[in-house]
Amino acid sequence: MFTYGSLQEEKIQSALYGRSLKGKKDCLLGYVMLEQKIFDQYPVIRPSLLKTDVICGMVYEISERELLKTDVYEGNSYRRKEVVLQSGKSAWVYAKNTTD
Repeated sequence: MFTYGSLQEEKIQSALYGRSLKGKKDCLLGYVMLEQKIFDQYPVIRPSLLKTDVICGMVYEISERELLKTDVYEGNSYRRKEVVLQSGKSAWVYAKNTTD
């Protein structure tokens, strides 16, 4: 899972998964961070028309069960999408839900 916001915080990880995640820095190409935030607090990204746009964050390995917990945590404002990161790794990312 690729994260760029609150899921990088240890207190959020501990509350959600019961553990701290070990991750690596990576970047997502072709996405932009929006000025709009969910509940005026949580960042949101969307695909860009420019491949040069970059979002840097962390990539973590989590279980299927933890992924389902993340779906609930992210709610309807985000949608989960599979992406390929700058490193070449495949990961899930939560981006703006355009049906919201």
